[in-house]
Amino acid sequence: MPIRDDRRLRALTVIAVVSLLALLVLAAVFILTSNSTKADAPGLRAATEYPGGSVPAPTMRLEDAVSGKPFDTASLDGRPYMVTFLYTHCPDVCPLIGAELSTAFRELGAQAKNVDVVALSVDPRGDTRSAVQAWLKLHREPADFHYLIGSEEELQPYWEAWHVGPQIAGDPDSSHTAV
Repeated sequence: MPIRDDRRLRALTVIAVVSLLALLVLAAVFILTSNSTKADAPGLRAATEYPGGSVPAPTMRLEDAVSGKPFDTASLDGRPYMVTFLYTHCPDVCPLIGAELSTAFRELGAQAKNVDVVALSVDPRGDTRSAVQAWLKLHREPADFHYLIGSEEELQPYWEAWHVGPQIAGDPDSSHTAV
């Protein structure tokens, strides 16, 4: 009866291999034909869309620590620009954000001249003109980097408009919104 057992074992092996291949084919078909991602899921899309369409970025009018002159983001209308929230004495996330921005601008090459960066201070006490200029130089930030500074009273409306929290005075760790 060993021949019969061999045939039975072969039959079971063939069935197992064919079943496994069928499962792999079904998985591949499912993956290749699935156009939906989490970002495309209707429930998630609805949660991120605003009634009435897009929401314009709040206009900011503050001192640009780079030039020392007033800067108005309305001057960038029609130009793409990135907004971030930083403070110069940040020990962790701000240097990472700075490094990512610097890398992104290097990778953009000649196109980088068409994009500006607007950083809004979240530390009005520590972000002086000289501190900002040293931070920008240290992190090799692009020329079109506008680091907006001001008093807490001047910055507060913009923090609220952008829904960000400032750095807590005296907290050695990052406690601000980082984007």
